[in-house]
Amino acid sequence: MRPTWTPLPTRTPWPTIVPPPTQLPTATALPGNRTTIGYSLGGRPIDVYQFGEGPVKKLIIAGIHGGYEWNTIHLARELILTLNAFPERIPPDVTLYIVPAVNVDGYARSRGVDGQMNDRGVDLNRNWPSNWMADWPRSGCWIYRPVTGGTAPLSEPETRALADFITQHQFEASISYHSAALGIFAGGYDEGRPSIRLAEALAAVTTYSYPPFDTGCYYTGQFTDWMADLGAAAVDVELTNHRDIELEMNLRLLDVFLSWRK
Repeated sequence: MRPTWTPLPTRTPWPTIVPPPTQLPTATALPGNRTTIGYSLGGRPIDVYQFGEGPVKKLIIAGIHGGYEWNTIHLARELILTLNAFPERIPPDVTLYIVPAVNVDGYARSRGVDGQMNDRGVDLNRNWPSNWMADWPRSGCWIYRPVTGGTAPLSEPETRALADFITQHQFEASISYHSAALGIFAGGYDEGRPSIRLAEALAAVTTYSYPPFDTGCYYTGQFTDWMADLGAAAVDVELTNHRDIELEMNLRLLDVFLSWRK
Protein backbone atom coordinates (compact mmCIF):
# COMPACT_ATOMS: atom_id res chain seq x y z
CA MET A 1 0.00 0.00 0.00
CA ARG A 2 1.00 3.60 -0.54
CA PRO A 3 1.49 5.92 2.46
CA THR A 4 -1.56 7.28 4.25
CA TRP A 5 -3.75 9.62 2.21
CA THR A 6 -6.61 11.92 3.15
CA PRO A 7 -9.72 9.68 3.06
CA LEU A 8 -13.00 10.45 1.38
CA PRO A 9 -15.98 10.21 3.76
CA THR A 10 -17.79 8.06 1.21
CA ARG A 11 -16.83 6.77 -2.17
CA THR A 12 -18.05 9.26 -4.75
CA PRO A 13 -19.14 8.31 -8.28
CA TRP A 14 -16.76 8.84 -11.17
CA PRO A 15 -17.44 12.14 -12.98
CA THR A 16 -19.65 12.07 -16.06
CA ILE A 17 -17.63 12.04 -19.26
CA VAL A 18 -18.55 14.80 -21.69
CA PRO A 19 -17.59 14.34 -25.36
CA PRO A 20 -14.42 16.31 -26.11
CA PRO A 21 -14.18 19.20 -28.53
CA THR A 22 -12.96 18.32 -32.00
CA GLN A 23 -11.15 21.52 -32.94
CA LEU A 24 -7.93 20.89 -30.99
CA PRO A 25 -4.92 19.94 -33.11
CA THR A 26 -4.02 16.36 -33.82
CA ALA A 27 -0.62 15.11 -32.73
CA THR A 28 0.73 15.30 -36.28
CA ALA A 29 -0.39 18.95 -36.55
CA LEU A 30 1.65 20.05 -33.56
CA PRO A 31 4.77 22.07 -34.34
CA GLY A 32 8.05 21.56 -32.55
CA ASN A 33 10.94 19.17 -32.09
CA ARG A 34 9.09 15.86 -32.33
CA THR A 35 10.55 12.35 -32.19
CA THR A 36 8.67 9.06 -32.52
CA ILE A 37 9.89 6.76 -29.77
CA GLY A 38 7.83 3.69 -30.67
CA TYR A 39 4.52 2.34 -31.88
CA SER A 40 1.38 1.02 -30.22
CA LEU A 41 -0.16 -2.39 -30.73
CA GLY A 42 -2.33 -0.78 -33.39
CA GLY A 43 0.71 0.64 -35.17
CA ARG A 44 0.15 4.26 -34.13
CA PRO A 45 3.22 6.41 -33.35
CA ILE A 46 4.05 7.44 -29.80
CA ASP A 47 5.68 10.87 -30.01
CA VAL A 48 7.79 12.96 -27.66
CA TYR A 49 8.39 16.71 -27.95
CA GLN A 50 11.59 18.34 -26.70
CA PHE A 51 11.99 21.88 -25.39
CA GLY A 52 15.29 23.38 -24.28
CA GLU A 53 18.76 21.85 -24.19
CA GLY A 54 19.83 22.15 -20.56
CA PRO A 55 21.42 19.41 -18.43
CA VAL A 56 18.45 19.13 -16.02
CA LYS A 57 15.98 16.78 -17.70
CA LYS A 58 12.27 16.69 -16.91
CA LEU A 59 9.38 14.68 -18.33
CA ILE A 60 5.62 15.14 -18.71
CA ILE A 61 3.42 12.32 -20.00
CA ALA A 62 -0.32 12.25 -20.60
CA GLY A 63 -2.97 9.90 -21.88
CA ILE A 64 -1.65 6.70 -20.33
CA HIS A 65 -5.36 5.88 -19.94
CA GLY A 66 -6.17 6.94 -23.48
CA GLY A 67 -9.64 8.12 -24.35
CA TYR A 68 -10.98 7.64 -20.83
CA GLU A 69 -8.74 10.54 -19.77
CA TRP A 70 -8.74 12.32 -23.14
CA ASN A 71 -8.56 15.77 -21.54
CA THR A 72 -5.02 15.04 -20.30
CA ILE A 73 -3.97 14.57 -23.94
CA HIS A 74 -5.59 17.84 -24.95
CA LEU A 75 -3.88 19.60 -22.04
CA ALA A 76 -0.49 18.21 -23.10
CA ARG A 77 -1.07 19.47 -26.62
CA GLU A 78 -1.91 22.93 -25.33
CA LEU A 79 1.29 22.92 -23.24
CA ILE A 80 3.23 22.00 -26.38
CA LEU A 81 1.63 24.84 -28.35
CA THR A 82 2.33 27.29 -25.51
CA LEU A 83 5.99 26.31 -25.27
CA ASN A 84 6.40 26.56 -29.03
CA ALA A 85 5.01 30.08 -28.87
CA PHE A 86 6.92 31.06 -25.71
CA PRO A 87 10.15 29.01 -25.55
CA GLU A 88 11.55 31.45 -22.99
CA ARG A 89 9.40 29.69 -20.35
CA ILE A 90 12.02 26.92 -20.35
CA PRO A 91 14.90 27.77 -17.96
CA PRO A 92 18.32 27.74 -19.65
CA ASP A 93 19.49 24.72 -17.63
CA VAL A 94 16.40 22.57 -18.37
CA THR A 95 15.40 20.15 -21.11
CA LEU A 96 11.71 19.28 -20.98
CA TYR A 97 10.19 16.32 -22.83
CA ILE A 98 6.42 15.94 -23.29
CA VAL A 99 4.71 12.73 -24.42
CA PRO A 100 1.17 13.92 -25.21
CA ALA A 101 -0.40 10.47 -25.58
CA VAL A 102 0.96 7.14 -24.32
CA ASN A 103 -2.16 5.06 -24.98
CA VAL A 104 -2.76 6.26 -28.53
CA ASP A 105 -4.95 3.26 -29.42
CA GLY A 106 -7.28 3.86 -26.48
CA TYR A 107 -7.60 7.51 -27.48
CA ALA A 108 -8.48 6.50 -31.04
CA ARG A 109 -10.98 3.87 -29.88
CA SER A 110 -13.25 5.83 -27.55
CA ARG A 111 -13.64 9.01 -25.49
CA GLY A 112 -15.02 7.06 -22.54
CA VAL A 113 -14.53 3.92 -20.49
CA ASP A 114 -13.78 1.80 -23.57
CA GLY A 115 -10.73 3.97 -24.25
CA GLN A 116 -8.99 3.27 -20.94
CA MET A 117 -6.95 0.17 -21.87
CA ASN A 118 -4.71 -0.64 -24.82
CA ASP A 119 -5.68 -2.96 -27.68
CA ARG A 120 -4.84 -6.04 -25.56
CA GLY A 121 -6.99 -5.00 -22.61
CA VAL A 122 -4.01 -3.90 -20.50
CA ASP A 123 -4.05 -0.94 -18.14
CA LEU A 124 -0.78 0.74 -19.16
CA ASN A 125 -0.49 2.32 -15.73
CA ARG A 126 -0.43 -1.16 -14.17
CA ASN A 127 2.30 -2.51 -16.48
CA TRP A 128 5.44 -1.07 -14.85
CA PRO A 129 8.00 -3.04 -12.80
CA SER A 130 7.30 -1.32 -9.46
CA ASN A 131 5.08 -3.66 -7.39
CA TRP A 132 3.73 -5.21 -10.60
CA MET A 133 0.79 -7.65 -10.52
CA ALA A 134 -1.24 -9.14 -13.36
CA ASP A 135 -4.35 -8.73 -11.17
CA TRP A 136 -5.10 -6.79 -8.00
CA PRO A 137 -7.91 -6.32 -5.46
CA ARG A 138 -10.56 -4.27 -7.25
CA SER A 139 -12.18 -2.61 -4.23
CA GLY A 140 -12.01 1.17 -4.64
CA CYS A 141 -10.34 0.83 -8.05
CA TRP A 142 -11.45 1.39 -11.65
CA ILE A 143 -13.92 -1.43 -12.43
CA TYR A 144 -15.81 -0.29 -15.52
CA ARG A 145 -14.22 -2.72 -17.98
CA PRO A 146 -12.10 -5.89 -17.63
CA VAL A 147 -8.41 -4.92 -17.55
CA THR A 148 -5.17 -6.61 -16.53
CA GLY A 149 -1.64 -5.52 -15.69
CA GLY A 150 -0.31 -7.48 -18.67
CA THR A 151 1.52 -10.80 -18.76
CA ALA A 152 4.67 -9.29 -17.22
CA PRO A 153 6.12 -5.85 -16.43
CA LEU A 154 6.61 -3.86 -19.65
CA SER A 155 4.84 -6.56 -21.66
CA GLU A 156 3.19 -3.93 -23.89
CA PRO A 157 4.85 -2.09 -26.79
CA GLU A 158 3.62 1.26 -25.45
CA THR A 159 5.27 0.87 -22.05
CA ARG A 160 8.43 -0.68 -23.53
CA ALA A 161 8.84 2.25 -25.91
CA LEU A 162 8.45 4.78 -23.11
CA ALA A 163 10.71 2.81 -20.75
CA ASP A 164 13.44 2.56 -23.41
CA PHE A 165 13.27 6.31 -23.94
CA ILE A 166 13.37 7.05 -20.21
CA THR A 167 16.36 4.79 -19.50
CA GLN A 168 18.34 6.69 -22.14
CA HIS A 169 18.02 9.82 -19.99
CA GLN A 170 18.47 10.67 -16.35
CA PHE A 171 15.30 12.50 -15.42
CA GLU A 172 15.27 14.67 -12.33
CA ALA A 173 11.48 14.91 -12.18
CA SER A 174 8.34 13.75 -13.96
CA ILE A 175 4.61 14.43 -14.11
CA SER A 176 2.03 11.91 -15.30
CA TYR A 177 -1.32 13.58 -15.98
CA HIS A 178 -4.56 11.77 -15.13
CA SER A 179 -8.21 12.64 -14.51
CA ALA A 180 -10.14 13.08 -12.36
CA ALA A 181 -10.41 14.76 -8.96
CA LEU A 182 -8.27 12.65 -6.61
CA GLY A 183 -5.40 15.13 -6.27
CA ILE A 184 -1.63 14.72 -6.58
CA PHE A 185 0.07 11.36 -5.92
CA ALA A 186 3.74 11.27 -4.90
CA GLY A 187 5.58 8.33 -6.45
CA GLY A 188 7.64 5.92 -4.38
CA TYR A 189 7.38 4.68 -0.83
CA ASP A 190 10.13 6.30 1.29
CA GLU A 191 8.86 8.89 3.75
CA GLY A 192 11.52 11.47 2.85
CA ARG A 193 11.40 11.01 -0.93
CA PRO A 194 11.71 14.07 -3.19
CA SER A 195 8.39 13.18 -4.85
CA ILE A 196 6.64 14.48 -1.73
CA ARG A 197 8.37 17.86 -1.92
CA LEU A 198 7.48 18.15 -5.60
CA ALA A 199 3.84 17.21 -4.91
CA GLU A 200 3.63 19.84 -2.16
CA ALA A 201 5.13 22.52 -4.42
CA LEU A 202 2.64 21.79 -7.21
CA ALA A 203 -0.33 21.64 -4.83
CA ALA A 204 0.61 25.08 -3.50
CA VAL A 205 -0.14 26.76 -6.86
CA THR A 206 -3.19 24.70 -7.84
CA THR A 207 -6.48 23.46 -6.44
CA TYR A 208 -5.20 19.86 -6.71
CA SER A 209 -4.91 18.44 -3.22
CA TYR A 210 -1.93 16.78 -1.62
CA PRO A 211 -2.24 14.31 0.00
CA PRO A 212 -4.78 12.99 -2.53
CA PHE A 213 -8.12 11.44 -1.70
CA ASP A 214 -8.09 7.76 -0.78
CA THR A 215 -10.65 5.48 -2.42
CA GLY A 216 -9.07 2.39 -0.86
CA CYS A 217 -7.58 1.22 -4.15
CA TYR A 218 -4.42 -0.90 -4.04
CA TYR A 219 -2.07 0.51 -6.69
CA THR A 220 0.28 -1.84 -8.55
CA GLY A 221 2.65 -1.46 -11.48
CA GLN A 222 2.40 2.33 -11.46
CA PHE A 223 4.47 4.49 -13.82
CA THR A 224 5.16 7.13 -11.17
CA ASP A 225 6.40 4.58 -8.63
CA TRP A 226 8.76 3.16 -11.26
CA MET A 227 10.09 6.65 -12.01
CA ALA A 228 10.71 7.13 -8.29
CA ASP A 229 12.53 3.79 -8.24
CA LEU A 230 14.85 5.25 -10.89
CA GLY A 231 15.60 8.21 -8.62
CA ALA A 232 13.29 10.84 -10.09
CA ALA A 233 10.91 13.06 -8.16
CA ALA A 234 7.72 11.73 -9.73
CA VAL A 235 4.07 12.67 -9.32
CA ASP A 236 0.66 11.86 -10.78
CA VAL A 237 -1.46 15.00 -11.23
CA GLU A 238 -5.21 14.42 -11.51
CA LEU A 239 -7.28 17.02 -13.37
CA THR A 240 -10.52 18.03 -11.65
CA ASN A 241 -12.86 16.27 -14.08
CA HIS A 242 -12.90 14.34 -17.36
CA ARG A 243 -13.78 17.42 -19.41
CA ASP A 244 -11.68 20.51 -18.67
CA ILE A 245 -7.96 21.00 -19.27
CA GLU A 246 -7.57 23.85 -16.71
CA LEU A 247 -4.84 25.40 -18.83
CA GLU A 248 -4.23 28.57 -16.83
CA MET A 249 -3.71 26.65 -13.60
CA ASN A 250 -1.53 24.07 -15.30
CA LEU A 251 0.66 26.77 -16.80
CA ARG A 252 1.34 27.92 -13.23
CA LEU A 253 2.03 24.31 -12.33
CA LEU A 254 4.36 24.02 -15.34
CA ASP A 255 6.40 27.05 -14.27
CA VAL A 256 6.85 25.62 -10.77
CA PHE A 257 7.75 22.21 -12.19
CA LEU A 258 10.38 23.70 -14.50
CA SER A 259 12.00 25.78 -11.75
CA TRP A 260 11.83 23.05 -9.07
CA ARG A 261 15.09 21.35 -8.17
CA LYS A 262 15.62 18.07 -6.36
